[in-house]
Amino acid sequence: MAVSGYNQYGFRQRSSKLLAVQDIQKQLGATVRKLRRKRNLTQDVFAERSGLHRAHVGEIERGESNVTIQTLKTIADTLGVKIVDLVRNL
Repeated sequence: MAVSGYNQYGFRQRSSKLLAVQDIQKQLGATVRKLRRKRNLTQDVFAERSGLHRAHVGEIERGESNVTIQTLKTIADTLGVKIVDLVRNL
């Protein structure tokens, strides 16, 4: 049974695949937030060090952004981890 979700444009869409992607984004965001907080970095400081916009950092941490490999690399480098550490439990 498919469950309702929202596609990239915000329209309701019945898609279990979409919900699976959104779940992955939320898990990744939670990992980024956990590692950032473990290093006692605010979103503002993390954004400044990474070169990402603070709003984008918030979107990533809330699971609202489908990040690119380049952004994952930037996040990993800023946190002092490898990309695999960010995606290991997905």
